[in-house]
Amino acid sequence: MRVSRKKATLWYYLLVIAVLAFLFFTNDFGTLDVQKTAIVMAVGVDKEEDEFILTAQIAIPQSSTQGKASKTQQLTSRGKTIAQAFRSINAKTGWYPKLVFCNLILLGNTTLQQNAFDALEFFFLDEYLSDDCLVAACENTAKEILDTQALVDESSSLAIQKVLSAHAERVGAVLPCTLREFAIGYYGDSHSSFLPIVKAQPTQEKPSNETSSSQNSSDSSSQESSSTSSSLSENSSGGEKKQEEKPVFSAGETALLVGGRQVGTFTKDETFAFNAVKNKLRLAAFDVETNGETCSLTIKHNSKKTLFLLGANDVATLKISVKLTAGLLDNSAALPLEKSADVGDVPDGAFVAAEKRLSGYIFSAFDKCKSSGCDLFELKSLLQKYANKKYQRLEKDILQTALLDIKVQFVNVR
Repeated sequence: MRVSRKKATLWYYLLVIAVLAFLFFTNDFGTLDVQKTAIVMAVGVDKEEDEFILTAQIAIPQSSTQGKASKTQQLTSRGKTIAQAFRSINAKTGWYPKLVFCNLILLGNTTLQQNAFDALEFFFLDEYLSDDCLVAACENTAKEILDTQALVDESSSLAIQKVLSAHAERVGAVLPCTLREFAIGYYGDSHSSFLPIVKAQPTQEKPSNETSSSQNSSDSSSQESSSTSSSLSENSSGGEKKQEEKPVFSAGETALLVGGRQVGTFTKDETFAFNAVKNKLRLAAFDVETNGETCSLTIKHNSKKTLFLLGANDVATLKISVKLTAGLLDNSAALPLEKSADVGDVPDGAFVAAEKRLSGYIFSAFDKCKSSGCDLFELKSLLQKYANKKYQRLEKDILQTALLDIKVQFVNVR
């Protein structure tokens, strides 16, 4: 019996090996034909009347023997639905769009004027697209942003993803949003969500005296020599001008949305303040004015507590306590040697000024949410959690009647 079982087991393993070998040498296991497939890296969606304008940034593989990096190309199409626009790309190019590698969806300003989820629902239902795909808004059109060749990367989508990275969120500069997070806010009781606003900005600012010095030099020379020098200057600095034409991206401002429509905007400072209340900060910089000087603080980490209370007449109060551990990063004026030896030697009054300034930004963000009806501070969710019996009666007016009690405390790293 034992011998027969061993033989059966041996024949079983040999059969499995034979089947696997047959599959290995005869099947391509569903590999993609890059000549027939458009690998979509990013998608931009604009709206024109009742049509979607879809801009897909696709990767174009280059021969590895030539040592060239992959390039990107934008394809634009229209459709009553996003799916129809993708089919149009396939019909016009013969490429079948693959969204498995798509990590960025950009929504133009016209898309945010209506329900943005009309454009996002296709991606939400697509089983190949990751729920962690980043979603962002644009100051103008999404096509314009994707067509921009940025300074830091050949691909505009990769350059934008760097701006929306987890590191940018940890330092409080950006409020990134994924497709999953947007859907949770959109389908929640408050129907409130947010999106970072991507903007293209000049690479560098010109000195203020550059124009005036150029004008003085022109006035002091003759007309002929002026035209000659101008011609030479244009030729010699042509490469520099082309370099300056490549912008960089920023996403410090945040769009507030209710029901998928933009109803307000956080400034960069309000975005930082909201990050301090909702997320974990690591090595974030915060500037304050004290004693006529500018002091830059480095926030090592933060902790926050939220308390929801219902007082007299059922007026809700949201108590937020934020504690930030910080040290000295830099000062606009040189400090004495004994004050520069340790990051814990923060100038007098810097923490008090920082607490006052950050509290003001948090109040400003809270007021914008109240006035726009965007419940990013999750008051309705807190009401349902802590006073469920009164939820039906109070949930409509809680955002407008709620009060904020904020306590910000900066403590030294030492």
